[in-house]
Amino acid sequence: MAHGYETELWRNGDIQKLIKEKFGVYHSSGHVRTVVGKLGLDHRMRPPKLRMEKKRLTINDQTLAWVAATVKESPRVHGIDADHWTNGRLRTVLHRRVGVDYSRGYIWEIATRAGVADLLTRRRT
Repeated sequence: MAHGYETELWRNGDIQKLIKEKFGVYHSSGHVRTVVGKLGLDHRMRPPKLRMEKKRLTINDQTLAWVAATVKESPRVHGIDADHWTNGRLRTVLHRRVGVDYSRGYIWEIATRAGVADLLTRRRT
């Protein structure tokens, strides 16, 4: 509060800003927490926000079979104006089908489990 903040507990961003203003150095949030902890001042910090556990929906055998059949077809059958499948295109079609926006890494894992990863090209347009 002595530094003009409305609360008695510091936030990472507050400390980052003060360090930047005073010393001209930027430290990440994680590093700020580490330094504060090493100084024994954790009790002066706001507790970190709790992370929400993101439960990944697993792909069942029926969906894997659908992915295998889909990638063996032309992307045009699924409304995509292209001649080959990419990770992003499969991701789009799978999102339409199951309503989940999977990461690129998980799309690759799905394609691998479906046995069609070799049919995805790595070309970017």
